[in-house]
Amino acid sequence: MEKQLEKKYVVLDVETNGLSSIKDDLLSISIYKPDDGKIYDRFLPLELSDEVETTYINGITKDMLKDKSPLTQNELDEVISSFELEKRTILVYGNIDEKFIKNYLKRKKLKGFDKLKFYNFKHDIISSRFSEGNITKDNLCKIYGIDNIQEVHSGLNDCILEWNLFKSMNGNKLIIINNEVFEFNNEYIIPVSYLTTYTNFKYCIKDFPKIHAEINQIKKIRINSSEIKKFETNISGITIEHLINTLLNVKDMNNETYLFQLENKKKLKRLGKLPSIVHEIPILFNRDGTITALNKEDEKKVDEINKVTEIIKEKIKPLIKYIKEDIFGNEQILSQELVVNKKDNVLAKCDLSSKDKILEIKTFIPNIDKIKYQLYYEANGRDIYMLQTEWNRELKQGLIFNLYKVNIFENDKIVRTSEKNLKVKSGKKELERKIAEKVGKYFNEKGNKWSLGCLAFKNSEDFNYTYLKKYIQTNKITTQELSNNIDVSENTIRNWLNGKSRPYVWNAIAICVYLGIDENKIIIKK
Repeated sequence: MEKQLEKKYVVLDVETNGLSSIKDDLLSISIYKPDDGKIYDRFLPLELSDEVETTYINGITKDMLKDKSPLTQNELDEVISSFELEKRTILVYGNIDEKFIKNYLKRKKLKGFDKLKFYNFKHDIISSRFSEGNITKDNLCKIYGIDNIQEVHSGLNDCILEWNLFKSMNGNKLIIINNEVFEFNNEYIIPVSYLTTYTNFKYCIKDFPKIHAEINQIKKIRINSSEIKKFETNISGITIEHLINTLLNVKDMNNETYLFQLENKKKLKRLGKLPSIVHEIPILFNRDGTITALNKEDEKKVDEINKVTEIIKEKIKPLIKYIKEDIFGNEQILSQELVVNKKDNVLAKCDLSSKDKILEIKTFIPNIDKIKYQLYYEANGRDIYMLQTEWNRELKQGLIFNLYKVNIFENDKIVRTSEKNLKVKSGKKELERKIAEKVGKYFNEKGNKWSLGCLAFKNSEDFNYTYLKKYIQTNKITTQELSNNIDVSENTIRNWLNGKSRPYVWNAIAICVYLGIDENKIIIKK
């Protein structure tokens, strides 16, 4: 079996003078044929630069390249023939090798690249894009007990290491979780956050729902203070999330979630642990929103963090009130609720959730397309909100909280709870309270031309009925549903949607509050 594998592949590695296959020189090409041990190891002259900039990595000096000649078509043809490159798959670790070969041959007008078939087996290593930079070929070889790892790399030695690593992996994919290395298998339920942060999952998973997301800001709170600052690593984000959970008096589901994840991880075969270069601060969470350091050397840093936490605690009370009352309607809020989608073999943890709403907390500025699947699986048909913290760059110190309403669309239809559940969760009195509050804020807003004495739109250009009509058609909302919830006849609503008449501003805002859309989508300010 091993002999058959050896005859299927050759291994190729290059050494380069930088990372750009267009601007930097290709310094050497090395090929290893594992079935008979045949090798090709060739230096190439400097052509795009006068100096070698990468000697500390690959040991190649300018003198070693002196008098070396470029690759010729005859030599390339001989290499392709003797190493059976047209018949075999060329193994590479990373995409840099293929790119440099392709652009070198193109620059030299040499033919033959189109005959080559590369396989980048680094795609079989599933790891976070936020890793410490320790997921190297050398570190993985150490986990498998592969010898002859050298501090200064050479193309030929790397070829042999790569072959031994590929052979040791034995066709399995690896997944790296908190620096621990496991063999991946299909029984493992994938945490949804990995779908965006573990980029190589895209080579493993094909059939996920086609969705897109829209995001609308609904609230912004700015905290300007010279005493507020962001700390290194992710400790600031962890402590802010803990503070919010404390102030909301959440029901912590973390124990149940942790036990499930522990059992899930047992489905993976553990191979070893990578060395870590990041200093982590082990902490305990206190009931007052602060933290306690477990190590004495971290106490001073944790005291600084707690001082910032106390300042934020006083400043975010309006935000906490809004989350508790306006988003969750004073219902019990869960923290770290686990949602498992058996069909897609995905699990999700909700930062904050109730029976019909979720709120995801992000301590960075997210790209909505990169987290849409996370929100989709967490929500499981519930309404979606997102709270994002943004460190105030203008003042160097300070903090901004942005609150968003997120809509997820699947096949151009919004993913939402049933109409029946929407009616139950809103409650007529609660809906009326929200409408009244929104109207009050709207008429007091700076730059708004409307006043309390001018409640009706004066012309058709003030009311975007086409957007509203398309929205309710797309989301299968009936005129009867709107009529029941904003106390306007169905016939009147139909006239609005067809542009035959225009609503009062109050009615337009009521529609927006009920549907959870930004009023600026249908009310055109001037």
